[in-house]
Amino acid sequence: METQLDPMKDDLPLMANTSYMLVKHYILDLDVDFKSKVIEGVIVLFFETGSRYRKTSSTGKDDCQSQFDETCKMRASEPCHIPVTNVSACSFKTEYNDFAVCGKGEEDTSDKNGNYSNEEQASGISSSKDCCDIENHGNKDFLLVLDCCDLSVLKVEEVDVAAVSGIEKFTRSAKLTDVSKELENLRNQIIHELVTLPADRWKEQLYYFTRCSQAPGCGELLFTTGTWSLEIKKSGIQSPTDFPHAIRIWYKTKPEGRSVTWTTDQSGRPCVYTMGSPINNRALFPCQEPPVALSTWQASVRTAAGFVVLMSGENSAEPVQLQEGEIYFL
Repeated sequence: METQLDPMKDDLPLMANTSYMLVKHYILDLDVDFKSKVIEGVIVLFFETGSRYRKTSSTGKDDCQSQFDETCKMRASEPCHIPVTNVSACSFKTEYNDFAVCGKGEEDTSDKNGNYSNEEQASGISSSKDCCDIENHGNKDFLLVLDCCDLSVLKVEEVDVAAVSGIEKFTRSAKLTDVSKELENLRNQIIHELVTLPADRWKEQLYYFTRCSQAPGCGELLFTTGTWSLEIKKSGIQSPTDFPHAIRIWYKTKPEGRSVTWTTDQSGRPCVYTMGSPINNRALFPCQEPPVALSTWQASVRTAAGFVVLMSGENSAEPVQLQEGEIYFL
């Protein structure tokens, strides 16, 4: 029987297994629809292996720069599914972000290509104990667990960051120790080098985060949603070190989602704001809620002309006219 929680009285379950994989950067690309009261879009998450499972430095001598061209030839990427190109950053700060917008159809529940359904489970609040307990369940596929509630997840895929032009600069210090996993290791090493760039190279880092977010997919990942979590796995991958470190998620919010409030302003004009309360951001996008999971982020938001998008962040957003009746804030 499903356990009911009162967010105003009970502690929220923190399901994300941050000790195994930690989000370092989010990129959101969102559409706001006031008619359906739905925010729909794509989020790309960049991870670093968590402290509990981080491997010691490799002693291998092979330089992966010399293997970059060869491994790129092996790539069999799927077409990129990002709906909008030329996405630019509008924010670059810690993950606790919020935005407000002032005055699409049926949800997809298919499970194509072996994906689990995105329907909520009726078995109650799931626990991340089993998917975190790698030491006792080493023969099982690793599960990445994200905090998620009141969202319709449509698709999850691995991002082929190795397809980005110029990204080979981040492979020069990489060491590959398992020839059979060249390409997988290459992608994860690129992300490691990118998320660990020094602070004085933040503009370069932001540029490549954006470029990587637009890279094509290279395989769909299995997923399932629970009342408070989104669980993702890749068949045959049993450790967080080998799990994809850049993933793309297509999803929709729900009108009743408790991270988003649809209302009117003092003049009676429709508006929506993401107060992140009482259940934090998990009904706005799949994320990691524990306090240790601070990260940088950037976002682009599309809405109908006549609305203004306001967002916390360090960079100034500029509206771009996409077509008649539609504005893109980036």
